[in-house]
Amino acid sequence: MKLADVSIDRAVTAAVLNIALIVLGVVAYPRIGVDLFPQVDLPVTTVTAVYPGADPGVVESKVIDKLEEAINTVSGVDTLRSVSLENVGQVIVQFELERDIDQAAQDVRDKVSSVLGELPADLEPPIVEKFDVGAAPILTLVVAADAPLREVTRVADDVVKAAMQSLSGVGSIDLVGGREREIHVELLRDKLAWYHLTPEDVARAIAAQNLEIPGGRIDTGLTEWSVKTKGEVGSAAALADLTVTTLGGVPTRLRDVARVTDTEEEARSSSNLDGRTAVSLVVRKQSGANTVAVAHAVKDKLAALADRLPEGFTAEVAIDNSVFIEASINDVNFDLLFGAMLTVLIILLFLRDWRATLIAAVALPTSVIATLAFIQAMGFTFNNMTMLALTLSVGILIDDAIVVIENIHRHLEMGKGVRQAAREATAEIGLAVMAITAAIIAVFVPVAVMEGIIGRFFFQFGLTVSFAVAVSLLVSFTLTPMLSSRFLKSQHGGRFFVSRWIEAVLDGVERAYTATVRMALRHRLLTVLAAIGVFASSIYLLKFVDKEFLPPEDRGELTVKFELPAGASLEASQRFAADLARDIGRTPGVTSMLTSIGGGAQGQVNQGEIHVALVERHARDYTTTQAINHIREQLGDRSPALVAVEPVRAISGGGNRGQEVQFDLRGGDFDQLNAAATALQDAMREAGGYVDIDSTYRGGKPELRLEIDRERAAALGVPVATIATTVRMLVAGEKVSEVPIDGERYDVRVRLPEAQRGSAADIDRIKVRATTGQLVDLANVVRVTEGVGPAQIERAARQRQVTVLANLDGKTLGEAVGEIEGFAAKVVPATINTSWAGPAETMKDSMKAMVTALLLAIVLVYLILAAQFESFVHPFTIMLSLPLALVGAFGGLWLAGMSLNIFSMIGLIMLIGLVTKNAVLLVDYTNVLRAEGRALMDALVEAGRVRLRPILMTTAAMIGGMVPVALAKSLGGEQRAPMAIAVIGGLLTSTVLTLVVVPVVYSLLSRRRRPAAQRAPATEPATA
Repeated sequence: MKLADVSIDRAVTAAVLNIALIVLGVVAYPRIGVDLFPQVDLPVTTVTAVYPGADPGVVESKVIDKLEEAINTVSGVDTLRSVSLENVGQVIVQFELERDIDQAAQDVRDKVSSVLGELPADLEPPIVEKFDVGAAPILTLVVAADAPLREVTRVADDVVKAAMQSLSGVGSIDLVGGREREIHVELLRDKLAWYHLTPEDVARAIAAQNLEIPGGRIDTGLTEWSVKTKGEVGSAAALADLTVTTLGGVPTRLRDVARVTDTEEEARSSSNLDGRTAVSLVVRKQSGANTVAVAHAVKDKLAALADRLPEGFTAEVAIDNSVFIEASINDVNFDLLFGAMLTVLIILLFLRDWRATLIAAVALPTSVIATLAFIQAMGFTFNNMTMLALTLSVGILIDDAIVVIENIHRHLEMGKGVRQAAREATAEIGLAVMAITAAIIAVFVPVAVMEGIIGRFFFQFGLTVSFAVAVSLLVSFTLTPMLSSRFLKSQHGGRFFVSRWIEAVLDGVERAYTATVRMALRHRLLTVLAAIGVFASSIYLLKFVDKEFLPPEDRGELTVKFELPAGASLEASQRFAADLARDIGRTPGVTSMLTSIGGGAQGQVNQGEIHVALVERHARDYTTTQAINHIREQLGDRSPALVAVEPVRAISGGGNRGQEVQFDLRGGDFDQLNAAATALQDAMREAGGYVDIDSTYRGGKPELRLEIDRERAAALGVPVATIATTVRMLVAGEKVSEVPIDGERYDVRVRLPEAQRGSAADIDRIKVRATTGQLVDLANVVRVTEGVGPAQIERAARQRQVTVLANLDGKTLGEAVGEIEGFAAKVVPATINTSWAGPAETMKDSMKAMVTALLLAIVLVYLILAAQFESFVHPFTIMLSLPLALVGAFGGLWLAGMSLNIFSMIGLIMLIGLVTKNAVLLVDYTNVLRAEGRALMDALVEAGRVRLRPILMTTAAMIGGMVPVALAKSLGGEQRAPMAIAVIGGLLTSTVLTLVVVPVVYSLLSRRRRPAAQRAPATEPATA
């Protein structure tokens, strides 16, 4: 092993090489960002179009259909769905994962621009946004005061928001519950009739008499003068003085036909913190920014703003997602250190030599710190994936050093000098160590390049582990032999009673194992049959392990979402939310509740949510899942309102829903879709285990329909456009101008007073001007009827769609998927297309990607081992340890009550690399002994005896490193624990079974081929 020889001869060079790696890691450490997830660009784009006054049917036909038709031609579209609501429509475009999101978003913008001429003239310009996981909300601030809401909004916008937006890393800030200052012109219907005016007359007069137009410039030779026509008013009172018309030389002013007030815009959202009305500011970070650093900067800025706020105003943090992230990363750091301590302690117990223990332990900090440089160079962050990689690698990183130093110890006990022992022991074990490390790297590379969304999240995990393991191999071939040649002594163990007792135990284990191997070699057929039985039992055991996408996580927060029947007002939603908050507040451990109603692009005032924060986990004796079940039971049925209690989702937005069950039904007949969805919901209720059952069908919203008598309207000279625009202005309200006040510009909105637009009779009394100049009551040309219409229309693949939604109670997602597909086969007509969305769809895709990665890892490990051993037979012998690990993995999950999910699947893939280690050590040394002329059976028994201690030591070290993760005591540890449990269980069973089965299989396969030396004798140094 030339690398080891050079390191032993040139100790300073070996030390400098490793110190350089450490220095690079130390320099990189402060430059690495902190976030919950890796920076992932999911190719999802949303198009939001606001069409004031339009019902869902009009939005669908006049806006969404045209947008979908254009966007559907963009290359790489995977799924296209939309939702049409009152006043607004939204198209969600998901592209194939290989599509560049920036280019995809630009293509969508181009397509939207190309159809703008086909869209309604009064449609607000559509907004195209790409969904960015890295730009998720990190904080929600609230500004409150005993003052008019418009003043609170002004302070929140002009003071707090303005200050926050100047901070580095802060992206967008959205206001919820605010009401901007606005000038209202409430037309008096009787006065308009008296003065023979229509609403359009008033609107035109305001627009014509309240404006400022640049008049150019005048050049007098030495001076240039700008010319401006100052025609704007500066207050609501001045606006009321504007002349609308002149009759008989007497001006009719705006105040004569309308009531002009300086007030607030119509409330379309609401926010309160623990019952106090407030304005919320949802702070998002810029993509790629350090979440924790940005959150600290915002909180520091908020504290500094306290003195600048007007008297009586308060600003505080209501939701802080960075707290969970920071605490979670800190807990993972503790798991990392605790695992490292356990690993070192296990080495000390086996070696009972503090020098050897320290030499082996050096590999840990060296590999971990050097990996920090890799993380920074790759643009990764400290997140759940990279930190999990480092935590689970603790036992693996020290593995190579343990094998090398244990072999050096064994050579020292043969009476060799320290340097000779270091050289020859490293050379002897070099091939095995390289094979072990190469196998582990071969396992994690497929994880890093998995297909699908899940592959994007595990990319950083796979590469981080691979690099760390590669560094550990370098350390074991440089630093470990160099330090061993300088500081080890030939004495093994110690004189203390504990040391002698441990040595006696290990000697007893060796004797028992040797006897077991001899017996297994005498009864090889029985041993093979037993191994097959163990593998079969693991497959049978899999039936009892639950399957799901992600296990629940205890974040200490939850969300109560509610929806009142279509048509419910904001005030009704506020009262309902107050009742919910009062009942939720009875739950022990609730610290705060932030209520938000309406807001966002869709602005549905009949929907809202209450964010509930709980005390820290150590201060309560229940989990967040238990709190969710308790609150759900406490709230009970609130029909006709819908109430859902859900955990806070780590990823939201981009059209994502929060429910665990999302089953799509698509077809052309909305009534048939709704009937099928209702039947499916009934079947789910009867089966049990489903809660918060709902569907996306929203019908029954009351509406007034104006049916125009076209012949009569034509006879009276009343254009249809005049009727439509007048009704929209008076009922919905319309911005007709702006008034500059104190350096700000405020909208002037014209509409009828609320008391004159509350019934069908009020609409009948609206007057419009005919082409003849006469005023005509709408009652003469329209018939107002009452009806109901859909409150929202959802589409997918350009078909109407209804999605059945539910959360789970005592049932895993895997169970639910199979059960619901069975229900659908019975109650859903064949003419309706069905598919899964949300977590179930991701789970199916992810499991396929996992299986592919698993098979690829097996193939790569086989090929690497074949190359290492120059044999196609030995890798087969070695990899027989893989099925022997499954019984422990599945058994561990079953005993721990955990599920087979994406994290436990990663654990199974990890096992491919880890469990082959034991077989590699056995087969490698068996080949050495056979090359020296030992008989086959004697070589197998001796190889097992010699390699037993390093196998037990490395296995115990890996298990010790994963124990803190398996205990799931850290924040978010519930999701990481199944991975560690699967690995620990697999290591335990594979170690025990491999030590017996592999020698038997080796003996069987060796008799079928001509014996030959597999490698050079140990006395001839190998090269690397």
